[in-house]
Amino acid sequence: MQPLKRLWTLTVPGLLLLSGAVVVERAINASPLVATVQDEPNKPADEDPASPPEFFWQRSDPSLIQDEPLTVVVPKGLPPLTPKVVVPAHNPLTKGKYELGRQLYFDPRLSGNGEVSCATCHNPDKGWSDGGKVSTGIHGQTGNRSAPTVFNTAYGKSMFWDGRSPSLEGQAQGPIVNPIEMGMPKHENVVRKIREIPGYNQQFEKVFGTKPTLDGIAKAIATFERVAALSGNSKFDKYNGGENDALSESEKRGMVLFGLRLNADDEFAPGVELQKAKCTLCHVGANFTDEQYHNLGIGWNEEKQKFDDPGRWAPEPIGQKSDASLGAFKTPTVRNAALTGPYMHDGSLKTLEDVVEHYNKGGTPNPSLDVDMKPLKLTPQESADVVAFMKALTGEVKTTAELLPTLPSDADGKVPDPRAALSTPKKKAVQAEPHAAR
Repeated sequence: MQPLKRLWTLTVPGLLLLSGAVVVERAINASPLVATVQDEPNKPADEDPASPPEFFWQRSDPSLIQDEPLTVVVPKGLPPLTPKVVVPAHNPLTKGKYELGRQLYFDPRLSGNGEVSCATCHNPDKGWSDGGKVSTGIHGQTGNRSAPTVFNTAYGKSMFWDGRSPSLEGQAQGPIVNPIEMGMPKHENVVRKIREIPGYNQQFEKVFGTKPTLDGIAKAIATFERVAALSGNSKFDKYNGGENDALSESEKRGMVLFGLRLNADDEFAPGVELQKAKCTLCHVGANFTDEQYHNLGIGWNEEKQKFDDPGRWAPEPIGQKSDASLGAFKTPTVRNAALTGPYMHDGSLKTLEDVVEHYNKGGTPNPSLDVDMKPLKLTPQESADVVAFMKALTGEVKTTAELLPTLPSDADGKVPDPRAALSTPKKKAVQAEPHAAR
C-alpha cells in the first residue's frame, strides 16, 4: 500500500459531507481510490497530543462560569436525552452552551471567506441538509457526497456517511478546515478569529470558564445540534401512541410492509405480507436506523469494476479492512425522509419512489453487495404504500426563522447577517494552495 497523499479536493460525509481526503492505493486492480480519513484536530503532527496547545483546550476556571442546566422535553416517539447515555458526560446540556452553539452554527465567520456557515449545508428549512445532490462549500466548490441531515443525530453512534467521527463534537471540527467546505487553513485560525469578537469571549467565560477554544466550539455546536434538530410527534408516533386513525389505510399497509405490526386494538386488515419490503432489517429503533454500514450498490462502476467511493472501508484502520466494507455507508434515519432528498451518499436517487425501486430490484450487483439486498417483488401499489408510510414519519421541526440568532458584533461594531450564508455559494475563481498547507 502506498503512503497516504494529501489532496486539495475531498471526499466524505460531513457537513458538506467530508473532511480530509487522501489517495489510497489498493492492491486489488492497483487502482487509486479517493477516500477520506477522520481529521484529528486534537492530535496535530507537530504537537504533543497529551499536552494540547491552549487554543485547543484550556483548564476551566469555575469562578467565571455563569450558566445553568438545560432541560429538554423530547418530542413524542423519541428517547429522552439521558445524561451519559445520549448526552456525553463531558458535554452536559446547558442554556448558555446551547445559545453559544446556535450563534456559532449560523456564524459565517467560522469560514475562510466569511460567507459560509454550518447552516449553509445543514439548513433547518432544507431538512437540515441543503437539498443538493452533493454539497457546495466555500468559493462554490463541490464535494462528492450529499450533506447528511442533522435530524436526531443526538442518538447517533457515529457521524458522517462513513462513520469516521465517533461523536457530534468530533464531527463539528472537520468541515471548518476542509478546503472545499468552510476553508479555514487551520483550527488555530478559527479560534483566534473567534477571540477577536468580544461577545464570544464573554460567552465562553460564562459557559466554559475559558477563552474561546476548539474544544468549546465543538461542544457548543454539538449541543445546539443535539437539541435543535430533534424531530418526532409524527403521524406514526401518534398512531404508535394509540391514535388508530392517525394513519391512512395506505400508510398502515406500508407500515406492515416496512416491517412493523399494527396496534393490537386496530381492526384494520392490511392484506399484505409483514416485512415484505425488509426495511426493518436496517431501519430499526426509535430513530429508524441500525447505525451500521451497508453496501446497496450505489456508486459501483461496472465498467471499471470498482467503487467510485469506497465508503466505510476508507476510515477503517489497517488490520480491520475487508471487502465487506467497500462501498458501504451508514444507514440514515427514515424520520423526516420526505424532507431530506435527494437520497443516498451521492444524492443519486431523487425521490423516495426511486429509493424504494432501488431496493425492490435488489440494489446494484457488485462483489460486496449486502447479503440482505435481494429483489423484493413489491407490486406498484405496495411500493406506493411503503412510500406513504415513510412520509408518515415526518415529524414536527423547527424552522430556520425560529433558530436564527443575532450574532455578536466584531471589534469594529459590524454584525454579520446569518441569513446571507444560507444561500448556495457561487462558483468563484480561487488560487490553488500547495497541498502541504492542509
